[in-house]
Amino acid sequence: MKKTITIFILALINLLIGHELSAQIKYNIKGSVKDSTNGVIPGVHVKLISTKDTLNTSADRDGKFAFSGIKADKFEIIVRGIGFISNTSSFTFKKDQTELELDPIILKPEAYNLNEVVIQGKINPVKVMKDTVEYNAAAFVVRKDDQVEDLLKQLPGVTVDDAGKVTSMGKELTKIRVNGKDFFTGNVKEFIRQLPADLVSRIQVIDDYGDQANFTGIKVGEPKKILNLVTKPGRNKGVFGNVGGNLGTNDRYGALLATNFWQEKKQIGLAGNLTNINNSGGTSGDVSGNANMRQTIGKYLTASGSYGIGSTQSENEQSNRSETLVEGGTIYSSSNNYSNSKSNNHNVNMELSSTEPDNYLNFTLNGTIANNRAQNNSFSATKTSTMRQDLVGDNKNSGNSPSLNAGLNWGKGFGKKKKRMVMMNFSANLNQSDNKEEISTRTGFYGSQSNPVLKDSIVKDSLLNRLVTTKNNNNSFSAGFTYSEPLTQRADTTKSKYLDFSYTFTLTNNGNNLRTDVVNLAGVKEFVDTLSNVYHSTFINQNVNVSYRYDARKLSYNLGMSLQPSNLRGSYEGRTDKINQTTLNMAPTIGMRYVLSKAQSLNFNYNGYTTAPSFEQLQPVADNRNLQSIVIGNPDLKTSLSHSVNIGYRIFGVTSGKSLQVGLNLGTVTNQVVSNVIQLTDSLNGIKQETRYENANGNYNLGSNYTLSLPFAERKCELSFNGYAGYSNTVVFTDNIKNFSKGINFNQNVRFALNTQDLMLGSGITYNYNGTAYSLASAKSREIQSLNLSTNAKVFIAKFLYTNMGISKTFNSGYAVESTNPLLINAGLETRFLKRRAASVSIQANDLLNQGNTVNRIVTNNSIIDSSSNRVTRYFVLNFSMRLQNFAGGRSVI
Repeated sequence: MKKTITIFILALINLLIGHELSAQIKYNIKGSVKDSTNGVIPGVHVKLISTKDTLNTSADRDGKFAFSGIKADKFEIIVRGIGFISNTSSFTFKKDQTELELDPIILKPEAYNLNEVVIQGKINPVKVMKDTVEYNAAAFVVRKDDQVEDLLKQLPGVTVDDAGKVTSMGKELTKIRVNGKDFFTGNVKEFIRQLPADLVSRIQVIDDYGDQANFTGIKVGEPKKILNLVTKPGRNKGVFGNVGGNLGTNDRYGALLATNFWQEKKQIGLAGNLTNINNSGGTSGDVSGNANMRQTIGKYLTASGSYGIGSTQSENEQSNRSETLVEGGTIYSSSNNYSNSKSNNHNVNMELSSTEPDNYLNFTLNGTIANNRAQNNSFSATKTSTMRQDLVGDNKNSGNSPSLNAGLNWGKGFGKKKKRMVMMNFSANLNQSDNKEEISTRTGFYGSQSNPVLKDSIVKDSLLNRLVTTKNNNNSFSAGFTYSEPLTQRADTTKSKYLDFSYTFTLTNNGNNLRTDVVNLAGVKEFVDTLSNVYHSTFINQNVNVSYRYDARKLSYNLGMSLQPSNLRGSYEGRTDKINQTTLNMAPTIGMRYVLSKAQSLNFNYNGYTTAPSFEQLQPVADNRNLQSIVIGNPDLKTSLSHSVNIGYRIFGVTSGKSLQVGLNLGTVTNQVVSNVIQLTDSLNGIKQETRYENANGNYNLGSNYTLSLPFAERKCELSFNGYAGYSNTVVFTDNIKNFSKGINFNQNVRFALNTQDLMLGSGITYNYNGTAYSLASAKSREIQSLNLSTNAKVFIAKFLYTNMGISKTFNSGYAVESTNPLLINAGLETRFLKRRAASVSIQANDLLNQGNTVNRIVTNNSIIDSSSNRVTRYFVLNFSMRLQNFAGGRSVI
């Protein structure tokens, strides 16, 4: 009996313990939500239902979600999102399985078809995320023949210039992706003019910190802006390109051929281009070709490669007038230059990358071979209140510059409960240049300018012929390590906290060999050791960074400290003095991205980095290649530390499309390397310039820009305001005396745009002011101003016939070179024909009044240079173009 009771009690205890253990089993899942184009869908609602649970969450910015502590082994996932059909899926854990990673859940776009009439809800044109502004293409005017470029021009806060350069908040979009994937060569200008606008569902302007940052989540430094196009469902493959040619006045001609084969896992592209421009100011021509391929191997591995070849030839004439401010007064110079140059280059790029959920690999290899030759003839006249001299120069040079660069990045995430991250980086860069110059100079010295008899008479004529050979080697190696320790559980999708540690070691070697030979009257070369030198330098820079990182649905930030020890060593052949400097810099690292609401966000970034002086700035021997402008380095220069702060705020009307984007930037440099320009007078009262270098503090700049877009009339009309205001304080030494130049730059633009199916119209007013003031008592403030009034229109007369016209009037003041107030008038007519209007013929007239020659001003240190050319800007071009397009789910024009 006792034995039976004992067995019964033990069985009961075992049953209770087993039930308790079973009750303690909890399950964890994670998954992601994507659309039918494989693009992520952030912010959608995700609901888990089981017999014991009802849990809710939202997908994060990458479309990912997770649930932890699930009590039942069978459950349903319901995903709902605005504009998408709800998705319900059932799942079951296998025996002994507690962790489950779901395949991506695909949501299809929502539309209701009633008697062939599609009824959709009100379209929201803009959506704001942490690093992304997303535009809904359906909210803007898209014509049948429009390209992506035409669509981009309508987006608030985005500008596209005549050359195809796309900018947002004053920053150029440097790369194009489609559905989040790299797209052929990534050339923005090239593909926004080849892809049709009706292919696109959404357009995203992204602050991109790089693929490595996307994997690790560690986003430091200043991001680049890239363009991502999200295609409509089923339209993510096809064949496209164009072929065309043009003929114009002044021997202008060109030809273009581009074809691209695009599938989900394969891309093949071929392109060739030929252009020639000829006018009285010179000629320029370009021949280029490119072949590229990208292939996805398996699920995660992608291989790509490209080869490009190019040849450029140009011939130009230019006139300059400059004012150089020195302690004793102002030096006035005028010059005329003629140049003829030709360059050829070859480049090869290869890349292998793999991005798995917890593994990252990227290998890149690229090489370039470039060679060039050039000839330059110049005449310059220099004058002060006491002296005058002329210089005639003839310079011929040729050279080549091969380079090879390689990089390897490997990362891995591990840990079930906490996702730790390790990343290793290696890179090597080998650069070489060999250059030969034949320099001939003739200097004419005039008599004293206070003597009315001698001031226009040459008292001495000096001729010098030299052969200068330069060989430079610049090689660098870098290795880095990053470790990220999570402070929160991996299953927590509401927020994540990390402690990040990184170390980077960079070694840079420079070698410079300069040899100068003088050709005597008998034509014999003689080596001149005083005009020659051999220099070597080594720069070692280390960066140790420790930071805390917080990432939640609305707020992400990182706070840390960077320690940057560096060592600079240099030596000169034949000299006993050497350079050996050690510097230790410290700088905080701060970054913040905050989504205030669905319509507004705030970004903040601070960066600090060190820069070593170049070997030209360090070498204590004179560079006499230009005897009127001698350069002598300073071996005691220190490494500089740059600080930059960038703040960005943007707010959009989600339904109205109104937008305001504001940016603020501040920069300053400690131990900035600045020029010390010294004016020397010889026994003949001639003058020459000697440039030395110093470390100085006091350089800083402050700037702010904004963009305000106010669409109305159902977004067919838009009134936009763009502006920039900047202030800079620059340290400059003249004749060993420290001075300051203070610059003010102000720009304001107001523009009205109308965009309908039959008319594109834009009119604007732009005012620009640049002012420079110097602390020198003898220096005068310099101001230039311009006011531009412009209007342009494109009229769609019929389905096959378009016309365009542009008028621009500019009023200039303040230039040293005589400037005009040009009135520019452009006009054109285009007709389309063949199937789907794939072919077009157009005639374009540019600058009908031939007033397009404008003056350009450059302000550097203590000099102001105004330049102009006599190029012809009036020309007529007859152009033929044919689009080749055959996309899945769309119309074929092939």
